[in-house]
Amino acid sequence: MNQDLLNEFLIESFENLGTISEEITSLEKISRDKELLNSIFRKIHTLKGSAGFLGFKKLQAVAHAAESLLDLMRENIVQANAKVCDCLLEAVDVCNEILKNIDDHKAEPTKEYTHVIEKIQSQIKKAQRSLEEPLILSGVNVPRLLFEDELSPAAAMKNKEASQTGSEIMSEVKVNRPEVVMEQKKEAQAAQLESGENVFKNSNVVDSVVRVNVQLLDKIMNVVGELVLSRNQILQFSNAHESSELSRLAQQLNTITSELQTDIMSTRMQPVGSVLSKFERIVRDLAKGQGKKIKLEIIGKETELDKTLLEAIRDPLTHLIRNSVDHGIESAELRKQRGKLEEGRIVIRSSHESGQVSIEISDDGNGIEPQKIIAKAIQKGILTAEQVKSMSPKQILQIIFMPGFSTAEQVTSISGRGVGMDVVKSNVEKIGGSVDIHSDVGVGSTFKLKIPLTLAIVPALVIQDRSETFAIPQVSLVELVRLDESTDSNKIEKLYGAEFFRLRGNLIPVFRLSQTLGLLGSKSTSELASDSNVNIVVLNAEGKIYGLIVDLILDTEEIVVKPLSKKLKSLSFYAGATIMGDGQVALILDAIGFYHFADKGHGHKVEKMNSSIEDDILNKTDSQEFLICELGDHRHYAIPLLLVNRLEEFKREQIEWSGDQALVKYGDLPMPLINLEQSLHLKGQSLLEYQRADDDLIACVVIRVREHLYGLIVHDIVDIQQTDSMIHSDSVDRKGLLGTVFMKNQTITILDVHAILQDQNAGRAIYQTRKKGSSGKILMVEDSPLYQKIQKDFLEEEGYTVITANNGRDALVLLESEPDINLIVTDIEMPVMSGWDFTEELRKSKGRYKSIPIIAVSSKVSTQDRDRGVKCGFNEHLEKLNKHDLKEAIQNYI
Repeated sequence: MNQDLLNEFLIESFENLGTISEEITSLEKISRDKELLNSIFRKIHTLKGSAGFLGFKKLQAVAHAAESLLDLMRENIVQANAKVCDCLLEAVDVCNEILKNIDDHKAEPTKEYTHVIEKIQSQIKKAQRSLEEPLILSGVNVPRLLFEDELSPAAAMKNKEASQTGSEIMSEVKVNRPEVVMEQKKEAQAAQLESGENVFKNSNVVDSVVRVNVQLLDKIMNVVGELVLSRNQILQFSNAHESSELSRLAQQLNTITSELQTDIMSTRMQPVGSVLSKFERIVRDLAKGQGKKIKLEIIGKETELDKTLLEAIRDPLTHLIRNSVDHGIESAELRKQRGKLEEGRIVIRSSHESGQVSIEISDDGNGIEPQKIIAKAIQKGILTAEQVKSMSPKQILQIIFMPGFSTAEQVTSISGRGVGMDVVKSNVEKIGGSVDIHSDVGVGSTFKLKIPLTLAIVPALVIQDRSETFAIPQVSLVELVRLDESTDSNKIEKLYGAEFFRLRGNLIPVFRLSQTLGLLGSKSTSELASDSNVNIVVLNAEGKIYGLIVDLILDTEEIVVKPLSKKLKSLSFYAGATIMGDGQVALILDAIGFYHFADKGHGHKVEKMNSSIEDDILNKTDSQEFLICELGDHRHYAIPLLLVNRLEEFKREQIEWSGDQALVKYGDLPMPLINLEQSLHLKGQSLLEYQRADDDLIACVVIRVREHLYGLIVHDIVDIQQTDSMIHSDSVDRKGLLGTVFMKNQTITILDVHAILQDQNAGRAIYQTRKKGSSGKILMVEDSPLYQKIQKDFLEEEGYTVITANNGRDALVLLESEPDINLIVTDIEMPVMSGWDFTEELRKSKGRYKSIPIIAVSSKVSTQDRDRGVKCGFNEHLEKLNKHDLKEAIQNYI
């Protein structure tokens, strides 16, 4: 047995039973206290499920009998009188005794406890006489009064439910004669008195664990925060005074405070993998009990969350996992009939998202049928037919979170009592989180939990607007854009009465932070000085890209997230607050919440516009960016932006010569400067060859090729432009030119940087060397001459033999004559035949390349693209020109 799991079970069980005796006694005095009765029921329910999961049958039998009696009490069929409470208290005493034996000997005691079960049964039988239907212990089939909060976090989500029913357990419990039972009880009591042991003493495991109140941890954290602020003030004071002793003491205080802060934070933070990993066993055992084949995949185990929140979501997660196994995944036979793999798949994915932790539980099972939900809701009286008519599809799915709702046909050890999903939602919301659901009938369901980080440490971008400071979690940050209002003002456009920014051809909505939040403060001196510029923070809110216009972008730093007070909980655009290094409080912006608050539906219209544009260019060619520059012949030329490392200006006096090669010191190394006019035999001179009297600086485009830096000397740098047009390679008349492309109403020639470097003495050495040791033959399918040349050069540098095809159809023909290809790298958006169609065609074939590894590369990789790629047969799906990932993926397959 897993010792960690056993320890956790004992700690939880002793903790629950430690207060249950007092609760039963109180219930006897206030018999109609529903909340108290529910609390007792939850603890017994959890104990029963956990005991069954770990195989403690005697403990499970006693707890199950007590649970059934408590269930009748919740139905108002059995009253909480003295005899009933005596039965429950005796059952609790027995559970404590069994738990103590498990703690000491890792097993249940040998004695039997049927006398306790028989006492409980006698109370149940008395209740049966007033019922028309017989009541059985293994499943209570009687009308019930449903309470609002029927299942505790522990009960609703631990879900260590046994696969056996109560009746099956009862059949395995040895029934002794009453006189024998009484004799055993006397012997046990005598042995206890002789040894001086107390069966109710604390567990050894409990002694080794201290559970600290959350409020106390919060108080400690706040005190540490005050200590940090005082430390900062003392450090500033010591720096201003020349006292070696004061400086030494200040530094010592600094060290101690930093260590204390780190230790306190570490007590609160824990990777979610510590909880998620335990679901492996749960899924395995539940699937085995139901005769299903299920594979569990866990992604993002390293995501950290506040420990107290981790404990709070442990049970909701367990309940959702159990539901995925029980309700979601079909049997192997049914999956086979539906054309699915016999093995079902459950994926748990966790990540930091907009200052929160996002946990998704998805399965590829039945999905949730809306009509079945509606029918059950009406049948149980939860909703009326009229109410259902006005509900949206999403609202219909939310019905499953209503108290008392269950689609199970019968009560089992896993589900059917009408408790659980409502408690999952309520308990997640209690800690400031949310639960969302998405389901496709026959495809599967996804439950998404968003949990606040509370005291998690996250990297954030610090901004300022109207002298107010804000922090934005970097997980939501895409990029920063700075516009010169005098020259770039036309890039912010007005549509539908709202502002939009054209970011590389795509319109994204932009919001002015001060206007949206109604900030009325005046600008600072530094902000007034930067009024000629516009700062845009580009954010990603669950796939929705938008910009935030702010006065100042200050810096990035790690912040401690503190929750907002209850009065501010309704402000969805704030994810919390933090204390900055200078002691100032800054609110943390929630990228998703802010978008929904600020957007008035205009973003959705623009999304449609952008998607229609994307649809038009799909299957044509990838979007490509170029740096436009002017050379000595006063014509414009394009350099692929992906090769550009930096733009620099050098004084002529910095240039040195080694023979005929111009060099400049760049960093700690000499960087060759390339005379483009000479290489291309153009009319006009390079700036390397002459200098006008008023020309003090030389413009240089620094490029990186095969990890070497080169400087391309140009007369002027004009612009950066993006195009989706095809590159025409048949229009060039000399070596060093890749082709021409049509951009902004003019034809521009693209420089073939690789050919130019090969022609120069400075570049010959690196093109003559190849890496040794890595071998393999790769087919690269790419329609763009530019990308084809760059990727081929990179792969050949790594030592691979590369052959190319311009589209999927050409690749299929080529594969018929090439017997020894080890791997395929394919683009997706291509004319004639796309990468999708090419891969599907290859996977359907019966040839030798049916199972060859295929790595897809594209300029944009969305979640939908990755899902489609899995279905059509990609082994990997990477961003185009991500050399590191591509190199690693190829090495994994070759």
